[in-house]
Amino acid sequence: MNGKVGTTQAAMLIVNTILPTATVVLPVIISNYAEQDAPLAILLSTFFGLLIAALVGSTVSRINGAPFLTWVGEKSSPVIGTVLGLLMLQFYLDNTSTILREFVNFLKDNVLVNTPISILCTLILLITIYMVRQGLEAIARVNSLVILLFVFFVPLYLFGLSNEMNVHQLLPMFDHSLAELTLASITPTTWMSEVAVLLFLAPYLKDPKRARIIGWSGLIVVALIMMFSLITTLMVFGPDFIKLSTYPGFTAASIVHLGRFIEKLDILFISYWVMSIYLKFSIFLFATVECFKQTFRVGSSRPFIGALGLLILLECLYTWQSTEKLNLYNKEGRFLVFFLFNVLVPLGAIGLDRFKKGKPKQKGWET
Repeated sequence: MNGKVGTTQAAMLIVNTILPTATVVLPVIISNYAEQDAPLAILLSTFFGLLIAALVGSTVSRINGAPFLTWVGEKSSPVIGTVLGLLMLQFYLDNTSTILREFVNFLKDNVLVNTPISILCTLILLITIYMVRQGLEAIARVNSLVILLFVFFVPLYLFGLSNEMNVHQLLPMFDHSLAELTLASITPTTWMSEVAVLLFLAPYLKDPKRARIIGWSGLIVVALIMMFSLITTLMVFGPDFIKLSTYPGFTAASIVHLGRFIEKLDILFISYWVMSIYLKFSIFLFATVECFKQTFRVGSSRPFIGALGLLILLECLYTWQSTEKLNLYNKEGRFLVFFLFNVLVPLGAIGLDRFKKGKPKQKGWET
């Protein structure tokens, strides 16, 4: 049985639900539209993200810790709950497979150049399945430790780049129109909408009524870290380099050095990122398993984790084998899909609850 997760731990889970892939994918996309005004696009997307977090938090508060799809089925009909569950299961399978592919692509490009992708995917998946089988509480404890390590890496990163940063690279500011900033903020907003994973973490929260605070806290931390990463990278390389680089943040980390005797610390930052994305992958695999459990109304999902993992592995290897195809999806296709499932679904749940407001309120659910 999974233990309950506290409010602070849940907020930290939201941070690593969004941040690891966002730091890899978003800088290039944002800079193509906003260049040195990229931090303004982060602020705009954070505003929209906080609105989505309020929407998701209100939904979780209304269901009061109930399994989301079970609650939908009881409020409407079992058929509607099952159909929605199948659609959301496909969504989470797709999303989890893209996370795995982004993880593998990064390792293949930067660390394990000669290792076959199939071997990398299989090893990562086996480790993550083991993590998920330990339960959400165990994932949350490890996640909290990993985020606390960030306190060590920030001063090291800043000190190592102190002689390389030039504030004039941020000028001229406010040089882009509102339309350009809006285009730059669309893709980051889709990443912020991943806060909707709270819908499937709800049964494991100690206080589901604080879901809105959990979402807001997590998104604010994500925005601050993204702003920090973008501004420091801009100050080191300028906007033109970021548009051309595949992983600008890690390129900046590669030139971190302490004096003349400690250099090439990028492997340290890469190791930290690997720990973070393992946690992101485990959170989404857990949500996928929970979605399957609620859709098919099974008592225990443990026997099905391996089968779901195999589906994710196959989709990762064969659907997203083209890096260009994945990048195009991240830039142009992700917004519509994420808006549908991360915004319209909780919005529809709130509308359903108001429509059925005359029914007796449900009591808290046990997991």
